[in-house]
Amino acid sequence: MIFVPLLHYFKCKNTYSGNEYGLRYRLTPGKRSVPDPDGGEGAIKDEAILTVDYWPDPWTLEKTDPALRMQQVFPLTDEGRAAAAQCLQDAFNAEPDRWKHCPDMMDCDPWEPPAEEQAEE
Repeated sequence: MIFVPLLHYFKCKNTYSGNEYGLRYRLTPGKRSVPDPDGGEGAIKDEAILTVDYWPDPWTLEKTDPALRMQQVFPLTDEGRAAAAQCLQDAFNAEPDRWKHCPDMMDCDPWEPPAEEQAEE
């Protein structure tokens, strides 16, 4: 099973990253604004969340093509933490050969955002 720290770790605003063969992942605690059903019309409340990003080796998240990145959001609860761990395990189990045979850093280039066209003078 893929390791995910205890809920307390994330409630202390810590980010956690790791990998399982070529499956790289990062779990980040945060907040998002959602409608408050008890607060009347237009009321908003903050909800604590745990965002899970995962992508293939060999590069960091920022240097990996966005088409290869996956992201899911879970509530920042014990159940959400367990669901995040299960999400990562399911992703690995769905394609174990993919994760075990990722390209080496020497065999590919990092992704770069497309260059913006310069305005003609």
